[in-house]
Amino acid sequence: TITVKETVTVKEIQTVQVQVPAEKTEVRLSGWASSPSETALLESLLYRFSVANPDILVKYEPITGDYKQALLTGIASGTEPDVFYLDIFWWQELAKNDVLLPIDDLGLKRDEFIPALIDAFTYQDKTYGIPKDFNTLGMFYNKDLFDKAGLEYPTDDWTWDNLKESAAKLTDLSDTNKPVYGFCTPPDPGRFPVFVFQNGGTVMNADYSDTTLDSDAAAKAAEYYTSFRAEKIGAIPSDLGEGWQGTLFGKGQCAMVYEGGWLIPYLRDQFPNTKYGVVLPPAGPSGEGNLIFTVAWGISANTKNPEAAWKAMEFLTNEDSQKTVLESGFALPSRVSLQNSDYLKNNPNSAAIFNGALNGAYPFFWGAVGSDVNDQMGKALERVFKEDQPVADAMKAAAEAIRKALNP
Repeated sequence: TITVKETVTVKEIQTVQVQVPAEKTEVRLSGWASSPSETALLESLLYRFSVANPDILVKYEPITGDYKQALLTGIASGTEPDVFYLDIFWWQELAKNDVLLPIDDLGLKRDEFIPALIDAFTYQDKTYGIPKDFNTLGMFYNKDLFDKAGLEYPTDDWTWDNLKESAAKLTDLSDTNKPVYGFCTPPDPGRFPVFVFQNGGTVMNADYSDTTLDSDAAAKAAEYYTSFRAEKIGAIPSDLGEGWQGTLFGKGQCAMVYEGGWLIPYLRDQFPNTKYGVVLPPAGPSGEGNLIFTVAWGISANTKNPEAAWKAMEFLTNEDSQKTVLESGFALPSRVSLQNSDYLKNNPNSAAIFNGALNGAYPFFWGAVGSDVNDQMGKALERVFKEDQPVADAMKAAAEAIRKALNP
């Protein structure tokens, strides 16, 4: 008898647990791209952020061309990034129009930042941005020209009197092809206001509803500022065939200039043999004064992911990230703790620019008609320099033009 056996193939069923990653939270981040090197630096910080926060995907979308216009267009259409640059010069108009998210309740620790910087992005007692970095003005001086004149180098204790006396001794017009002036004074709204502050004046009143450029303090500051050229111990860049005094400083034709930290890499690259130092701007009759140029990270009020946006912004401005930016030489950190960093101890010129924010510094901001204010300051100084218009008349005309812009 043959017994037939049925063969049955049994498939073994295995249960495998597969971890499906949760959907990443997306944060769009934008700013302007000032240089390929700076963009690469930001991208390296964002990579570090992605490693530390694998659940958040940051999409970096740099804007080329007119940044402000592109941002405003995005805001109008509801397509603005979650996190974006806020320029000190116009950010307040965004805050007034409820475009920005206040960040005080997200975990901000204001006391960790330089007061003048964090205050610059505060409106009606709410903070709207964390300054990512900054610059102030320092007084750059040419060591070789000081040595040649037999003068001691400037110190942070200098006053207007020291500046005037030294400018006279440093001026040497014997070589008509390469005259040397003691102190250069461009008709620049990014330089002149320092002298107004040092003389106890302001450019605008407290709520930016009126200008104070025709005040006695501002007019006397302008008198002092323009006196260097009038006394032939100073010059404006166009007198010497240049558009910027930084170049003239490198060439050794301006012995002293007020410039920001941006002059340091420029001199390194273009004039490596120029020996120089940097100190705080000399104090005026009312003490010290300076300008702060800064940009902050802000968050859109329309963001769908405020916590993730805050995490990204906080990471980019934390101590480690700011230390990386500082040591790259690109910019100065806004965190107070980095005042004592090894980098600043070993780079006294950068330290002088950093310390400028701690000494009578005011933001480079003049309210809603700031562009008009800058334009009129520059024109007033031009009229004094090139048309010999009396200083008081020039400042009065500037103030009248600004008032027309304020009350069209």
